[in-house]
Amino acid sequence: MSNLPPIYFIRHGETDWNEQGLIQGSVERELNATGVAQAQSIATALSVKREELQGFDFVVSPQQRAQHTMKIICASQPRNFDTVVCEPRVRELGFGIWEGKPFTELRSQPDYPYGQAGHYEWRPEGGESYHDGVMRVDAFLKTVKRPTLVVAHGAVGRCLIGYVCRIPRIDITHLPTPQGCYCVLRDGKYQWFDPSHQPA
Repeated sequence: MSNLPPIYFIRHGETDWNEQGLIQGSVERELNATGVAQAQSIATALSVKREELQGFDFVVSPQQRAQHTMKIICASQPRNFDTVVCEPRVRELGFGIWEGKPFTELRSQPDYPYGQAGHYEWRPEGGESYHDGVMRVDAFLKTVKRPTLVVAHGAVGRCLIGYVCRIPRIDITHLPTPQGCYCVLRDGKYQWFDPSHQPA
């Protein structure tokens, strides 16, 4: 979707469940000390882009870990958090019965799709597939008319980046979404940067 305005994407900072390798999905978890430090680091990095970001809409997932990350970023701009759009279509993918369990346990299940093509369509019981996430992202992107900064989550971030950049669906599920970095999507391409603005 090269006709879109620029988008900055940021994954929320680390939580204890991220550190422990547990599946979060729709479960609410707060940032841990590392996650707060990551958010502060990105906020400091983005503060040097304050003039550019003044013209951006700010959008955040309704989930706590993303909201906390966005609040830290807003404080460095500064920007009133009340002006941030809370967008349910960028909430994390739901993982159904697997939420709260280790990724290693999920990957050991006989029906877990190891092939990337199958992984895109795979929907855990009570959860969502990457295809479902892309459909949500498509509906959100149709409302994006101005440059936008989005704070959300890992799996839905893959859906966003993959869809905007027209990445084949079999590759979307394995896109990197590092914490403590920011991603610039522009002209149908993406690039991750660390807090020193170096390619990550």
